[in-house]
Amino acid sequence: MLKARLEGLRRVGMSELDDAEAGFTLIELMVVLLIIAILLAIAIPTFLGVTSSANDRAAQSNLTNALTEVQAQYQATGQSYSGIAVAVSSSAPEYTWTAATSACTTTTANCISIQPIDVGTANDAQGVVIANMSKTGTCWWVAQLQTTPATIASGETTGNFSFIASSTAGTTGFRSYPAVTGSTQVNTSVLQAGTYYAKTTVGSTPVGGSKFTASECTANYAVSLTTPKTAGNFNWGSSFSAAGQGG
Repeated sequence: MLKARLEGLRRVGMSELDDAEAGFTLIELMVVLLIIAILLAIAIPTFLGVTSSANDRAAQSNLTNALTEVQAQYQATGQSYSGIAVAVSSSAPEYTWTAATSACTTTTANCISIQPIDVGTANDAQGVVIANMSKTGTCWWVAQLQTTPATIASGETTGNFSFIASSTAGTTGFRSYPAVTGSTQVNTSVLQAGTYYAKTTVGSTPVGGSKFTASECTANYAVSLTTPKTAGNFNWGSSFSAAGQGG
């Protein structure tokens, strides 16, 4: 009888061991995989959104810090942005300062494209535009105007400049989103001296234009008469969060 009892206990133990080694059933595995898939579907968009926001913040930080240096040089050089690109290249070598017509892409670290502009009168050099490309593919522009911009005169080439400091349309005037009153363009977003912000995403298509490309992320793009994809489509905002469409 003792032998029979021992044999019974051995069989019970083996049965329990077999159950322990049996593992998960196919249904249990499918449920686990489904839960993981749901969690990934929730987490990935959030992660990508945070990453994109961080990349844009990095580009904005570069522009903010670069503008501080530009303003310091403006004061040091007799309150003029004339020759500012050379001045900041020496005083702030941590940035890669590029010509106004050279694109600032993500392949160049801390790249800042810079362009002095006329604002109130011809050759006053009282404005500057800087540009930087975020890893999100968004080109950011910051314009600093030290004086109230002059309204474009009647007879200028329409649709490209709201403000220009010379008697004929050129490439150094400040361009903003225009409205037309009679034969004179007037500004609808920039009415006084200050700092203004704009952005354009690579691949976006301005109204009446073609797609914006990374090679066009230049300071000159914001002020040139010939390079914008469509006339008068720079709607400058008062902050990065309110940055209007450029291009």
